[in-house]
Amino acid sequence: MNFKQGIVIGVANNFVEVRIENQIYSCLIKGNLKFQTAKILVGDYVKVNFKDDKNPLVESILPRFNELYRPSIANVDQVLIVSSLVNPFLSSFLLNKLLTIFNYYHLKIILIFTKIDLVTKDNEVWTKVKAYQNLNLPVIFISNVKKNGIEDLKKVFTNKLSILTGTSGVGKSSTLNSLDNNLKLWTQDISTSLNRGKHTTTKTRLYFLHDGIIADTPGFSVFQLQGLSSIDIATNFPSFTNIWQNCKFRTCLHQQEPECAIKKAVANKIISGFFYEDYCKILIEFNKINNLK
Repeated sequence: MNFKQGIVIGVANNFVEVRIENQIYSCLIKGNLKFQTAKILVGDYVKVNFKDDKNPLVESILPRFNELYRPSIANVDQVLIVSSLVNPFLSSFLLNKLLTIFNYYHLKIILIFTKIDLVTKDNEVWTKVKAYQNLNLPVIFISNVKKNGIEDLKKVFTNKLSILTGTSGVGKSSTLNSLDNNLKLWTQDISTSLNRGKHTTTKTRLYFLHDGIIADTPGFSVFQLQGLSSIDIATNFPSFTNIWQNCKFRTCLHQQEPECAIKKAVANKIISGFFYEDYCKILIEFNKINNLK
């Protein structure tokens, strides 16, 4: 049999698109794989059988080193969270949800702030940006109009499978267009009444750029923390990760518990107040969705 190994770049019904040696093949999925719990995901490495002149057949999925639920993707090295400073304005609530779940998965996180050409130095958004910089995460500022920061951004993709994610309208597709002028991905303006964009990316798709692989994932305005517990949120929330261990109780949710290190840090302005406000909102939303008190 003629077997070759490749990476899945797209999934649709009974077919997957697999990239093998710089060529893309539309492959059928072997019958027993369709009924496995671990269905084929974008990012999977697979073994493909070229046994005849018909469609190549995906015979098996190679072991994964990680897997995400939403976006559904496997074998991720790092996550680039894209947020706009304005138009739509920076939503710390949604950004903190993303940070929480990617902290939970122990993924390297890079923050990308777009539309810097539209923000003056005295804009209040910089106060929040400074708080994120204090998390000691890599931060890149870009303008897709003036192409500021794009060359710095290109350097982070080398030898990595990177997720490019964020809420709708923040400029993910525009950023990909800036990284490669040949892509010409469709973009849309945001809804000024709702402060969010219409979805321009509908499926997770891989792009091979700058000696790496970039996954453009669907934008979403409502992001649930699937697979996490209340304690997971309490221990992986941004700005909490190095402090919660000092709480009296390991099960502390930083609400009414005594001797809570997080509440003390907020009172002493070690943790910015908006972080704690967002955390409480996220916990309330999580408990409501999961019918928890």
